[in-house]
Amino acid sequence: MKKILLPMIFLVVLHAGESRGEALLKNAGFEAMAGTGLPEDWSGTAKIYSRDTAVTHSGEEALKYVNDDSAAYVLCTQPVPLKPGKMYEISAWVKTQDLTGEESGATLCVEYSGADGKWIGGCYPRGIKGTTDWTLVKGITERIPDEATRCTLSCYVRQDMTGTAWWDDVSITPFAEGPLSSMLLFPNYRNQVLGPEPEPVRVRCFTNLTDYDLQLSDVLFAWRVLNAADQSVVAQGELNPVPAMETDIVVDCKAMADGRYTIDITLKRQSGETLASETWTVSRISDIPERKAYIDTHNRLILNGEPFFPLGMYWGTVTPEQLDIYAQSDFNCLMPYQAPSQEIMDAIQARELKVIYTVKDLYFGSAGCPKDILSTEDEYARIKSIVEQFRDHPALMAWYINDELPLDMLDRLTLHRQWIEELDPHHPAWVVLYQVDQVREYLPSYDVIGTDPYPIPSSPPSNAGAYARKMTTALCGNRAMWQVPQVFNWANYKKNETDKAAQRPPTFDEMRSMAWQSIAEGANGIIFYSWFDIRRDPTTPFEEQWEKIKTIAREIKEMSPVLLSIETPPNVVIEPEPWLNVLVKHVDGITRVILVNNDRNTGTARVLMPAAGATVTDRADSEPVALGTDGLTAAVGMEPLAVRILEIHWKS
Repeated sequence: MKKILLPMIFLVVLHAGESRGEALLKNAGFEAMAGTGLPEDWSGTAKIYSRDTAVTHSGEEALKYVNDDSAAYVLCTQPVPLKPGKMYEISAWVKTQDLTGEESGATLCVEYSGADGKWIGGCYPRGIKGTTDWTLVKGITERIPDEATRCTLSCYVRQDMTGTAWWDDVSITPFAEGPLSSMLLFPNYRNQVLGPEPEPVRVRCFTNLTDYDLQLSDVLFAWRVLNAADQSVVAQGELNPVPAMETDIVVDCKAMADGRYTIDITLKRQSGETLASETWTVSRISDIPERKAYIDTHNRLILNGEPFFPLGMYWGTVTPEQLDIYAQSDFNCLMPYQAPSQEIMDAIQARELKVIYTVKDLYFGSAGCPKDILSTEDEYARIKSIVEQFRDHPALMAWYINDELPLDMLDRLTLHRQWIEELDPHHPAWVVLYQVDQVREYLPSYDVIGTDPYPIPSSPPSNAGAYARKMTTALCGNRAMWQVPQVFNWANYKKNETDKAAQRPPTFDEMRSMAWQSIAEGANGIIFYSWFDIRRDPTTPFEEQWEKIKTIAREIKEMSPVLLSIETPPNVVIEPEPWLNVLVKHVDGITRVILVNNDRNTGTARVLMPAAGATVTDRADSEPVALGTDGLTAAVGMEPLAVRILEIHWKS
């Protein structure tokens, strides 16, 4: 999918109504000095921050940071007058020298707080560390919340780091979000329109007119479908008026011959001026090919002709001895970082397990890339060799092609996904990101997506459900999601004893809640992180944590026929609560209501039946759940982080 944004006079209108970067930020090049020795208009600690005339990116001065105390955490800050409802781009040129520590380094941020002084949110670009030359660090804020009354921009080094850093030419400018973005709803897998009577192609279009002083009545959509072979127009249309900020372009493709087609969608002013356009490519295939593994229209993995719920763990190196332990659980797959040999693949298959096979490091220039890959051309040769060796192995379930690589590599990431599809049309490609707010932008680069919130102990366990919900919303519920919940102790990744002592592994209740939160919010598979971490936890014996994880896996495995059901459930209504994640499924005449408390406090979930006469029981103990006097409502007590699965048996 490519995006085309044309130069527009609306950007001028936007900027004319707001301050430009010069006015938003004072002394952005640190040329003026205050009496404290700090740059004028900036506040900080003179012991750590100062003006430097010897090292600059431009002009005569730069901001310098020198710190040899890892416990010292000080920002160099100034207030900025940002407008609620607007977005801003922040940037700075940053240079480092011997900047060490576990965090990402020297960077900048924007933060905003409310009238009560409490932090609301912020934008925190990834920093740089080590010894580096001048590097541009930048980020884009969300829309500034209406309740934000004070905003600040800060140059700083992340906590627990020491060394030297410089900043220069800091900038903050209004950012206009593109007026059009889109999402291919159907087909939801590899853009393939299959079968003699396929559903129409459906593209969800999102209009953003806020930054352009336009109303829906000012714009229209024009679309056309072109045969990729000869660029002939095979269908076209117009949507005018545009009914809503989110609207679908629907294209009937039954009469289209087999081949590749592009769908061009253009947002125009009523005068005919083009504001933005997007293009999607789809393939029409009338004969449905046989495939060993693929994603169906319900986002389920179909493996060897049957729906399959991936339930596994990340591994390091695979050994037969460890496989024997793992195979005694209810897990059905694994994702090893150390690519398995033919012998190990055979051992995995012998234990009736499946593999997500990694080719994630085969990007020239990336941190984990093998040293004998010396160019992007070498990437294809290595991927081709691996795929051809293992694509027919019965243990293979999917390919793992990207682990958190940045969005600025999208073209290369997309190319790797295309290579996988061409070399092995029988298995999907899975990607895992921490960049949860960008999953739609990454869309061309994956068949299945996952994110990896690891909140324990520093953040609330509700992050697991929040990540999955963000993804489901961004992707309109139309892509397969295999989520990566935390079961490990962050102490494994800390360097000093003080930091290690501040960590702990997640409890049974936390792990169970986080897994079910993910499922309730749309996950079609769960791959826990990680097997190798629970084997090296300095605080908790492997056997102790493994028993807890096995219990959670057993419960999910037992529920997998329910989770894979595509029957339409009766209209059971659960009163929304911020602490509650909910999934309603129906199979074999029984409705299951999965209730997940994502909070550390108790609560009451209120469940409303569409008709009287139902019998409700708790799956855990088969005990009846009392209904109110109306015979329709159940008030279900939820202990902290509890998961309760109700079974509703309907009156015949």
